Amino acid sequence: RKRYPAGSRSRGETGIVTVRFTIDDGGNVLAVALAGSSGFPELDQEVLSLLRRASPVPPPPPGVKKTITAPVRFRP
Repeated sequence: RKRYPAGSRSRGETGIVTVRFTIDDGGNVLAVALAGSSGFPELDQEVLSLLRRASPVPPPPPGVKKTITAPVRFRP
């Protein structure tokens, strides 16, 4: 569900956005925040939108930590 923003692509912006998100037992995304910026606001915003679009994600197994930090890479 990741989308490379057209403006970022045309400007040649690349980078890694680190995102932290929390899910519930059903896989619903409850909270999303940047843990590390790419340096490009449009890429950072896309990752926040990506997580909201992806909800719900597959439910986690019982007893697993429900706050996840993950990198999202943008490159042509």
